[in-house]
Amino acid sequence: MKRKNLLRSILLFLLVVCTIKAQAQDDSLYSIDNPSPELRLKSGSLLSRKQAVFDIESLIYNLSEIHPNLFSVCGQGAFLQMVNQIEAALPDSLSTLQLYKAIQPLVVRIGDGHTSLFFPYNDAFKKDTPRIPLSLEVGSDNAVTVSFSLGNKIPEGAQILAINDVTARQMIERMLDYESGESQAFRMQRVRNDFPALFFLLYSADSYKIEYKEPGGGKPRRITLAPCPNHELFALKKQREKRAVAAPESYSFRLLSEDKVAVMDFKGFNDPERMKVFADSMFTTLRENNIHSLIIDITENGGGNSEVGDILFRYISPRPFNQFGKELARVTPTTQRLMDWKQNVGWYYMEVQDSDMIRPLTEKEGHFKGRVYLLTSNRTFSSASSFAWAFKVFGMGKVIGEETGGMNVCFGDVLMYRLPVSGLKASVSYKRFWQYGADENDIHGTLPDYEVPKDEALARAIEIAKRL
Repeated sequence: MKRKNLLRSILLFLLVVCTIKAQAQDDSLYSIDNPSPELRLKSGSLLSRKQAVFDIESLIYNLSEIHPNLFSVCGQGAFLQMVNQIEAALPDSLSTLQLYKAIQPLVVRIGDGHTSLFFPYNDAFKKDTPRIPLSLEVGSDNAVTVSFSLGNKIPEGAQILAINDVTARQMIERMLDYESGESQAFRMQRVRNDFPALFFLLYSADSYKIEYKEPGGGKPRRITLAPCPNHELFALKKQREKRAVAAPESYSFRLLSEDKVAVMDFKGFNDPERMKVFADSMFTTLRENNIHSLIIDITENGGGNSEVGDILFRYISPRPFNQFGKELARVTPTTQRLMDWKQNVGWYYMEVQDSDMIRPLTEKEGHFKGRVYLLTSNRTFSSASSFAWAFKVFGMGKVIGEETGGMNVCFGDVLMYRLPVSGLKASVSYKRFWQYGADENDIHGTLPDYEVPKDEALARAIEIAKRL
């Protein structure tokens, strides 16, 4: 879109928003975010239909006030029609979890992985909440398996075929409606993470008729299990976690000395000051050990602070770089209220200039002279996906694995908002980003140079590094 047309669209949208705001708020004490006393929720009470509608309308209003392009994926008509259908189907009373169940699919329709409702774990899982007496997980092949069960009624590793006549595939397909994201592959990764909570939300029952296969295969077996109290399932989980290996740090590295290859496990973009120390130490070690190839693994990286990536890039980029080419931010009075900092109301548009490019280190300063490989997956998101995009665009090395879950044109930088009655928490983007060189008419994730399943990416990278 040309700049002139963009500004015209912005002015028109601002006029519409101002009109909405004038209609939504009057001069009284109470507003779209401040319900009157009779609408406030008493501790331990269910929501009335009127309270639920108030929360939904508050959410829609705040989404329209914060998000830079709310209807870019789902058209305004289809979106508001879904709002009407949700409100019409509300019961006379409902729990916070039931409200989440009703409206999260609406938020998912926005098509923005950063804009979502948070699952209300504290409201859903009380001490005696009845749950299926199994812990279930989803593998990369989308098979649902048992990680443990109370009383070992079903062996660990058994594959679930169906529960109460609903197949594992049908469960997963329905769960996708509850996971925000720009691509189905990324949303599928979120289903894998959230399967136990989403199963509880969608498939809780008074008993569970389970069809499964033993880990070694064979004929399907069937068993019917009664629910168990949440605290029993939680206690067994904690007991198993004590025996498990501690969670890995955000970034670490190891040497494969016999191959003159190093592998950096990069789990999260956080703590820029620590990354400065870490990067200096790692590249010093690589030089001292004559390591010719570095493999950076971001297959399990969901993002964080992009500045962390810039610090690492200075050691490996062959030329000046920047992760982003353009940025658009929208600041309204609502945005201001939710910010931890102050910024004037308006639209802010930025294009990267030559003076904004970041200079890599010189060889004397510690620039790495070896080859670099980057491992990616559908789970690579947010700052991790912009890292992958810049890595490829600026010729820092070869990308191996799967297309990233984050897109080259995307929304981001979130603000947190709580629905005023239920207290459900939402994250909402207020910026749009174009990664460096991205084409508005060709939106996709970072495409690998060598496309392989993420579980095979490391072995493939080592193989390539050894023969070059």
